[in-house]
Amino acid sequence: MVEVELNLLNIFQLRVKKSSIIYEGNKVGDIITKFVEEYKDKLDNELLSNNKKKLEKKMVIILNGRNIEYLNKYKTELEEGDKLHVSVPLAGG
Repeated sequence: MVEVELNLLNIFQLRVKKSSIIYEGNKVGDIITKFVEEYKDKLDNELLSNNKKKLEKKMVIILNGRNIEYLNKYKTELEEGDKLHVSVPLAGG
């Protein structure tokens, strides 16, 4: 397992009252699962999947500046020191 920094942005930071958390895991899914298990009572239905075991599909997860949707999604392998960012999708003009 490798140590990864999970950075919380916008509503995640407001709900959890932390800007980052260190977790250990081998894949993005390991880290997100640990985060959801630990903080699901502070996250609402708009942020979590129906079974409350994953984040809602529309949430944005960035690994070292790249959206995991363009990598291997939750199965993306992690390396020591990687940085993940979690955010709700934002739009503006």
